[in-house]
Amino acid sequence: MTPSPPSPSGPATGRGMAMAVGTLIGALSVAIIVLAALYLRDVDLFAGSGEAAGAAPASPSASTDASPVPVTTPTADDAGALTDATTAGWKGVAVEDRGIAYDVPGDWYAHSPGLTVGFEEEDPDAPFGYSPRVAMGGAAEHGAREEPCYDYPPAPGMSGTSSAGEVVDTAELSLFLAGEWAEAGYGNDSGEPEVEVGETVAFTAGGLGGHRTTATARVAEHPCYPEEAQVTVFAFLAPSGDDVHSLVVYSDTSGGQATPSGTVDGILSSLRPL
Repeated sequence: MTPSPPSPSGPATGRGMAMAVGTLIGALSVAIIVLAALYLRDVDLFAGSGEAAGAAPASPSASTDASPVPVTTPTADDAGALTDATTAGWKGVAVEDRGIAYDVPGDWYAHSPGLTVGFEEEDPDAPFGYSPRVAMGGAAEHGAREEPCYDYPPAPGMSGTSSAGEVVDTAELSLFLAGEWAEAGYGNDSGEPEVEVGETVAFTAGGLGGHRTTATARVAEHPCYPEEAQVTVFAFLAPSGDDVHSLVVYSDTSGGQATPSGTVDGILSSLRPL
């Protein structure tokens, strides 16, 4: 039997999308607003960074409960996130703290540079029982689930960036993150997704070189999820030469909200130094 989604106004439980705005106060403290109405998630990330949450293997104990978590879907761009686009008809997203920019289609919307998005997993040692599994900043989003699935992550399409914090093997990082985002994003209370990680290939965009990997998620049947989705990660040496950044794009590849063919390639190919 196909499960029915709970009301979007019901309690927020289980794993969901963590969305936080971090504001630096002094040199050592960060104030975090987490857009989950009924409880605070343990998301300790600086504004726009999403550093370590995407750089190391996560615990296998991630929850498969995908009940809705209230989030805010942008209906307009954050002006501070925009830069000139290099793709006709698209808009440029600036990630100033990483010295990079990329383009997204005109009907995608750029989040605030200070917003961190990602997925959590259960962690009994964390103060609130959850810790980040994967996270990214410099994000742009394409729409939201249609009612009654509005509050269900992940969005039909999203892009963003993360950093390893040091120079690492771009092939290994791309391979790891593609599978990790696919597993973290597309599990639901019907079960975990079947994830197939494709070949890792050398890739260059805007003079930035590294490796690209695509993972396909075949999603457990659920009325608020697509049957299939993809995550593509381009891990590349930072313009500064002392770090490795990743551009992550995930999207539905089936159903009425599937991302059009060629969009992901266009986003990745538009990456460039600011």
